[in-house]
Amino acid sequence: MGIFSGSINDWVFLFGIVLIIVLVCVLVTSWKKSLAERAVYEEKKQLEENYKELEEAYKQLQAANEKLDIKYEELKVSEERNKKLAYVDYLTELPNRAAFTEYLEYTLSTLKKGHILPVMYIDLDNFKEINDTLGHSYGDELLIDCAERLKQVIDKNDYLARFGGDEFIILSENVINMWEYENKIQNIQKIFSQPFILSLKEFFITCSVGVAVAPKNSDSAQNLLKNVDVALYHAKGLGKNTVSFYEPSLDTHIVTKMETQSELHTAIANGQFELYYQAQVDLDSDRIVGFEALVRWNHPEKGIITADKFIPLAEDTGMISSIGSWVLFQACRQLKEWQDMGFKDLTIAVNLSSRQFKDSDLVETVEAAIKEAGIHPEDLELEITESIALDDITYSIDMIQRLKEIGIKISLDDFGTGYSSMNYLKYLPVSNIKIDKSFMETIIEDKSDKAIVSAIITLARNFNLDVIAEGVESTEQASFLKKAQCNIVQGYLYSVPVSKEDADSLLKNTDAEKIHNMFQQEETETVQG
Repeated sequence: MGIFSGSINDWVFLFGIVLIIVLVCVLVTSWKKSLAERAVYEEKKQLEENYKELEEAYKQLQAANEKLDIKYEELKVSEERNKKLAYVDYLTELPNRAAFTEYLEYTLSTLKKGHILPVMYIDLDNFKEINDTLGHSYGDELLIDCAERLKQVIDKNDYLARFGGDEFIILSENVINMWEYENKIQNIQKIFSQPFILSLKEFFITCSVGVAVAPKNSDSAQNLLKNVDVALYHAKGLGKNTVSFYEPSLDTHIVTKMETQSELHTAIANGQFELYYQAQVDLDSDRIVGFEALVRWNHPEKGIITADKFIPLAEDTGMISSIGSWVLFQACRQLKEWQDMGFKDLTIAVNLSSRQFKDSDLVETVEAAIKEAGIHPEDLELEITESIALDDITYSIDMIQRLKEIGIKISLDDFGTGYSSMNYLKYLPVSNIKIDKSFMETIIEDKSDKAIVSAIITLARNFNLDVIAEGVESTEQASFLKKAQCNIVQGYLYSVPVSKEDADSLLKNTDAEKIHNMFQQEETETVQG
């Protein structure tokens, strides 16, 4: 019994031990499970957080990618814009100098043997005057119009570009012969025959053209462009609306011209210019009533150079403004000197170049010259050629009127040489006209010229204008003019253009016959200016 009960206790103890162990195991298992579940939860939570981070990173990456796409598109647009700026002229939207040069280089590199490749360089005549007169906006409008007209006349074999300023250039491929190409040049010149409408006014523009042909003139783009530039420079030197084809001999001509240009700068700086004076004689009194001032270049090596040899170059380079201003001031000073010598009724005539006449400060410059010299405005006569006056009739009327308002006399030079002279005369408020010397050459023999001169004189009288005949070289011419009531003449019959000292002598011998006798032995190599 004791033994049994002791065994039960052992069993109970054992059962308790087992139960404790089981409970411990359950607790341990539960704890481990809890730890595992917590770990899973934490891992799941971490995964969720990681997912959210990845999702946010993806969104950021997607946004960044979208920004990159936008930046890429902007870069493409910028590159296209830069390419356009680099190769397209912003104003006319034609290819520019860089684009043309690259295309020329490529075309020359692929030019087949026996083929020719002409390059035409076009420069607008008198573009600067329009720019200066109307303003740059109208100049831009003119360039756009020119570009459109050129587009209409070229074909698929032509590559047209704006080369800068008022210059265009055309490369022509598949040219069969130069005869057909010359027709193309003529067609291009014809497109400028129609007026351009700017500021509700009609303007007529011509162009000068230079041509160089590969491979004859060069197979190098750089040299071909240099040669076509030389050809254009020569064309502009020949006058408006002209064409010049490059020849090697032009290089020497251009070099000489550039040397002259350099010497002209030196002449202005060193005061190498002088005024010569040609007498104007009143046929009624046989007295000198005035002088025309003519500029001469006293070159230290070449001697006296007449105006026709350097004035065109001075016009092209803009140096005419300095020269013209000096002539005006010096002529006024000289007139004052003669008037102080007792020749009170003497007048002085000064030629104005096209650039001077279109200078917005002309009136102020003239007033300054008169004031400095101390002469009366009516003793100064400014001469403009018929072609200058009729180039822009509206501007001319306004400028002439402004000059007349300060008392200046305006003379229309070379009258009768072109345009519809008599039709326009009634609109121009000039003081007198100068009959061109070309009429004097045949006035005695040619009945037509005699009739024209008589008609000009009669017309001028009807408009209350004085008439001056230039180029009078014979007594027969002078006699006819006197009978026709032309009151003032100038020419070699009385005097060649002379220095100030010789002009002084002329004034002291004011009788026309004495003047003629003084100079009848004079050499007449000097060209009348």
